[in-house]
Amino acid sequence: MLRELRLSGLGVIASAEVALGPGMTVITGETGAGKTMLLSALGLLAGARADPAVVRGERAQVSGVFELPPEHPVALAAADAGGGVEDGELIAARRLNANGRSRAHLGGVPVPSSALAATVGWLVAVHGQSDQLRLRSTAQQRELLDAFGGVDLSEYQRLHDAVAAVRLKLQRLEDQDRQSAFEADALARAVREIEAVAPREGEELALPARLEKLAHAEDLRGSAEQALAALGGDEDGSALGATALLETARRALAAAAGRDPALAALAERAGELAYLASDLAGEIADYRLGLESDPAALDALQERRAALGALLRKYGATAGEVIAFAAQARARLDELDASPGRREALAAEAAAAAASRDRAGALVTAARREAAERLEKAVTAELAGLGMRGARFEIEIAPLPEPGAHGCDAIEFRFAAHSGGASRPLAKGASGGELSRLMLALEVAALGAADAAPSRPAAADADALTLVFDEVDQGVGGAAALALAERLARLATGHQVLVVTHLPQLAAAADHHLLVVKDGATTSVKAISGEDRQRELARMLAGLDQSDAALEHAAELLSRDWVGGST
Repeated sequence: MLRELRLSGLGVIASAEVALGPGMTVITGETGAGKTMLLSALGLLAGARADPAVVRGERAQVSGVFELPPEHPVALAAADAGGGVEDGELIAARRLNANGRSRAHLGGVPVPSSALAATVGWLVAVHGQSDQLRLRSTAQQRELLDAFGGVDLSEYQRLHDAVAAVRLKLQRLEDQDRQSAFEADALARAVREIEAVAPREGEELALPARLEKLAHAEDLRGSAEQALAALGGDEDGSALGATALLETARRALAAAAGRDPALAALAERAGELAYLASDLAGEIADYRLGLESDPAALDALQERRAALGALLRKYGATAGEVIAFAAQARARLDELDASPGRREALAAEAAAAAASRDRAGALVTAARREAAERLEKAVTAELAGLGMRGARFEIEIAPLPEPGAHGCDAIEFRFAAHSGGASRPLAKGASGGELSRLMLALEVAALGAADAAPSRPAAADADALTLVFDEVDQGVGGAAALALAERLARLATGHQVLVVTHLPQLAAAADHHLLVVKDGATTSVKAISGEDRQRELARMLAGLDQSDAALEHAAELLSRDWVGGST
């Protein structure tokens, strides 16, 4: 409950300190007196966007004291934000400078304004023409219906998360399969390319020498023939070669060896040299015979060198590394083909999980339809009592194209302002005043549901301890005004209710009355009771606070039992 509200420098209000109590509090005053500044103050405390246009002078400041048990979820959220509840009180504050900068405090510590929205925003719910975005939101409509019907989404959401987890695995596997397919295709091409060349270990070293020999075969043959001529002499015998000369030298030395033993050793060495020269001539002759002079073979060898070079650039520095790469690629290809059934298994698991989720979703849908039927009847009945006889409230529940995190249903609140008229979505079919009364009807219906089944969560603002209504009396008068006052009084038995109103019936039904008075350029807020309150009601009734008839009517309204009255 909001126990105290202080504000300064806000619009026409220079300074005000408002004490609030349980039950219903009305805020009245002449048009333009500044009643909406109280709502602006509550909005700032609830984390609303700061508008520097409302700053009076250099700075505006708002603070609120909320009575809150330490174990309340909002108290725990405040503790998470850095603030806390002391002696059962949570203090929230907001300061706004004329330059547009603002600062927020919660439980005595600085916090971002978003922290106020996450805490105080759940303690104060403002229902006015400019604050109906929540009711226009289909997500909020779904939450309101689920809360009214006590719809439990926990099992469905568990199964929905399970479906998402399995589908994520399947998606990752499919992504891996695509990557694996790309990898397998690249590896297969590499293996085919290597196998087409069929490199041999060390070939990159031997191939250049073979190419060099084949490319210069004629030069090599000429050199060999010159060497043979030097060793063997001319074929016609006109010149002796090195072999014949060495043999001549050996014989000459051997002929004189008997006269000097030293010559025998030299003759032996000359013989060895003659033998070696003859052997060398034979090897050179064989070399010459083995030389190829084949342009086609040279072209083929050059092509192989190019093909081997391409492999070396792609797959390894040596032919051995290329051969090893091919072996590894074949092994990896075997791995990629090892688990062809994984996708099918995960797809079956995903289908089974989706079937379980859909069964749980069907139970949620059934619960929503039952709750929607009850809420439609209750709200439509309340609207009739609020002076909107013939108005119709409907809830459309349609299947979603794909089940979502909150069920399988698209939920939309619809409204028809007149009997026989087609219902339209709230965003298109209801004015601000109608939306405000519709929200009141929803609140009263939710309160009745909570009273009938205390274990069932109430509607959208069951956790909001302070409900604020602005313009709820737009277009209401006569018996409808009495009915509206009774319903707000009933709502105030379970919540703290603040109402900005011009209706004397609403003002008379309140437990507390705040009067906003404008004196020149300054506005003040004061609590009134007794004769002051009676005179204010007389002013609201007849425009005259001294009229005997108006004062008598005001006294009659004040004596009425609003909670127990009938419509």
